[in-house]
Amino acid sequence: MKKKDFEGLLESVKEAGEILRGEREPAREFLIEVPDLKPPREEGFALCIETDDAELLIPSKVYRAWFFSSGRIRIIDEAGEAAVYPPEFFLRVEFTSEVKNALENLQQAA
Repeated sequence: MKKKDFEGLLESVKEAGEILRGEREPAREFLIEVPDLKPPREEGFALCIETDDAELLIPSKVYRAWFFSSGRIRIIDEAGEAAVYPPEFFLRVEFTSEVKNALENLQQAA
């Protein structure tokens, strides 16, 4: 690391310490809103209609979904991870009990 870069880093660390001890006000603050993710209220199926990562969500694929009262939707994505997505990525779909059973059996076998 170049001496100038190291000195800049050291100054930043000292400044952070002053801020944490209340000796100095931060130059800027960020507010991050976290959606209220109470336990999902309903379970069902959702059709993917949009994605920001085609490796994680496949458009036109039906996913088992858990629907939050906030409108967000929990899906097990293509990486096998549970993730919460915005409602505009999915269209909630209803099926007959015969189709629901078939989909549930397919997803359990996978």
